[in-house]
Amino acid sequence: MRYLSDVNLRAVLNVLISRSGGTVEIRNEELYDAMLPDQGHGEQVLIEETETGLRLSIVSRP
Repeated sequence: MRYLSDVNLRAVLNVLISRSGGTVEIRNEELYDAMLPDQGHGEQVLIEETETGLRLSIVSRP
C-alpha cells in the first residue's frame, strides 16, 4: 500500500488519537516543519499491510 485515502487516513488518526487518550496537541511550528521541512528532505510515512491491519512507520528520505 503506497498511500492512505482520506477516509482511511481519518480512520488511522481516530485510532491513534484514541490510543493517546483522546487528545493530541500539535504546535504550529511542528506542523509547519512537517509540511515544509528546512532541508527539503522531510520525513516519509511507510505504509505496510500486515495480516491483521496496517503498520505505519516514519523513514527519513535520502
